Amino acid sequence: MNRIQMYASSTHLKQGLHRALAVTHALSTPIEAGGTLAWWTGLEPEEQEAGRLHRLSLESLAAVYRRPAVRGMIDAGRAAVALPALDHAAVAAAFRAAVISGRAHRAHMGRDIYGSSNKGLWDLVCADLGRAVAERFGTSLGDEAVPTADSAPADAALTALRALTAFDTSPAGSDHDACVAWLSARLDDLGFAVEVTGADRGRPLIVARREARGLAGHVVLYGHYDVTPFGREQKWVHPPRKLTEANGRLFARGVADNKGPLACRLAGLATLERTPALTWLIQGEEETGSAVAHALLPAVMEDLRPTLWLDETGYHDHEDGTLRLLARTVRPGDASEPPDGAMLQLLKALGGLASRWGVAARHECRGLNKSVVAGGCPFNRSLPAGARYLALGVNDSGARIHGLNESLPAWTFPLHVAELDVIFRWTGAIAERAS
Repeated sequence: MNRIQMYASSTHLKQGLHRALAVTHALSTPIEAGGTLAWWTGLEPEEQEAGRLHRLSLESLAAVYRRPAVRGMIDAGRAAVALPALDHAAVAAAFRAAVISGRAHRAHMGRDIYGSSNKGLWDLVCADLGRAVAERFGTSLGDEAVPTADSAPADAALTALRALTAFDTSPAGSDHDACVAWLSARLDDLGFAVEVTGADRGRPLIVARREARGLAGHVVLYGHYDVTPFGREQKWVHPPRKLTEANGRLFARGVADNKGPLACRLAGLATLERTPALTWLIQGEEETGSAVAHALLPAVMEDLRPTLWLDETGYHDHEDGTLRLLARTVRPGDASEPPDGAMLQLLKALGGLASRWGVAARHECRGLNKSVVAGGCPFNRSLPAGARYLALGVNDSGARIHGLNESLPAWTFPLHVAELDVIFRWTGAIAERAS
């Protein structure tokens, strides 16, 4: 939805037309707890799988764009980013020209270049919508489809994850200080001012701060570098002390809780040029009572008033990849109320982004379930009333956290980096509006 180029114009056009449908559906659909965003479910049953994968033909797309319900959805989505309704008669005429031109090119084995047909349809449907969405949420939301089979962690993320999982930060491990030093060096490389505190009380807490880089607002991130015991290592299919890639998943103790999300975010931040101000809180005792974090985090967090609080990770359903958007407004006692209107717009954008990977999104009005965490999560317990809270990340419901053969899906890493980009762009826009 963000570009059309010569010699691949029909491919880019079809991708852009799919993205326009997906994004306008996300932006125009009310989202409530339990509600799911999946734009292709509004198609005819025989069209849904091709729609989910962005593989409808131009002729099929022309038929979809003629439907009154789809026209209403598109116009509502355009209105959400302050664009006028489409001239649907002109769009229908442009589809006819593009379909006829495409048939002629195929019949005569012509080269795939754009002329008045493809470019005209692109300009009517995709161009201004792509610009408006990119201005508000960044380019990630409107880019082309990403098959999950082709989606894999960047080399930098895998390198970081191999290093992190090599540190024995289990309760009886001896690598906590080395892991803290490694994390501190990586954060310093990313421009964070790093403070390591609490070593006299237990496993130290990392408080890393970075000034804004081109975007207004402030996001607080949370994570932890400790892991649960390895258990009976002979029962693991893959060695728990060494990162293993197998069958599209990454295996090791702590890979899902919480070293995979840490590695993904570290590598992702190195690629994102524009961010709001960031504060990253990374503790080392979440699995053993969080003595240091319970003692120190309340004072650290009470002075923070970010636009968004982002928890350590989040989940997809492992059966079909559906993204769980755990989002809420925090109330006293760590109670949850629905997100405010501004945050609902973010959830819609993230749902539209997930459709690039062909997965649905579902909102759940709650925080991460940390009932197994000894002493409770100090991050959640220290959140102020009124806080905007979001949990999402690379894990899925098949991760087997704290169990044998802990793992996470590799395909979610690029999606999460794109999610961070959308979150940061939204943060900047919300903060500017509030100033």
